[in-house]
Amino acid sequence: MRPVLAIGVGAPLLLGGCLAVRGGESEDGPVVTDTRTVTNTVEMPAPTGKATVPGEEVETYFSTEGQEVGVAGWGPDREPLIVRDVPSVDGDDVAHVDRLGAVELAGREWNNTDLPDEGYWAEVRVDGAQGWMLSGHLFHFGGNADVTGDYVDMPAADEEQELVTSVGGQSAGDQAEWILLTTPDYAGEPFYRVDVTGMKDDAQAGERLFVTVEENDGRYAVGKVERTLLCHRGVSGGLCL
Repeated sequence: MRPVLAIGVGAPLLLGGCLAVRGGESEDGPVVTDTRTVTNTVEMPAPTGKATVPGEEVETYFSTEGQEVGVAGWGPDREPLIVRDVPSVDGDDVAHVDRLGAVELAGREWNNTDLPDEGYWAEVRVDGAQGWMLSGHLFHFGGNADVTGDYVDMPAADEEQELVTSVGGQSAGDQAEWILLTTPDYAGEPFYRVDVTGMKDDAQAGERLFVTVEENDGRYAVGKVERTLLCHRGVSGGLCL
């Protein structure tokens, strides 16, 4: 069974020509968005009774209107992500996005300079609503590939999740981090879903792994591992730009 990214339970997340911001793809070929910061400061609309949000409009990875990007690296104990009416944690909720969700980019990004620890915000559309969400867990999803061969030498384990932990640790190495996103109990899927994020690469931000485990005489071994790339800038031909 070939795993798919999903907006909801069992729903395919179609990301062709999407999940990109500093790059994408048009009928004429790859499109790369200018990533320079816009120097003028723009006042954003704010909820009634709240001051305008300080900061500046920027253009990095999530400014291409109409492209679709997905959520990754957001554990089940932390969902949902909140879409707010302004680019600030003080903004009012307008929508929620779960850990397997996707959003459509609305074309703007904002750097809240008053609260730099909040990071950058992307303007998005989801479920008929438009608002802002922190972009640290948004990614462009690339192509899918069978990478079982990278894990064939992994020793068998006494427990399934012990084996999955070894797979996640091998993928993340010393430079990235990984989380167990879903188990086979989730929607009856036959695999574990593991997100690896924080890779120190200009193009590839991480990867989503779909790990199938096989049992033999009470021990557990890797049956199959498929990988979907998580990209910073965008995707062309299934590869990170």
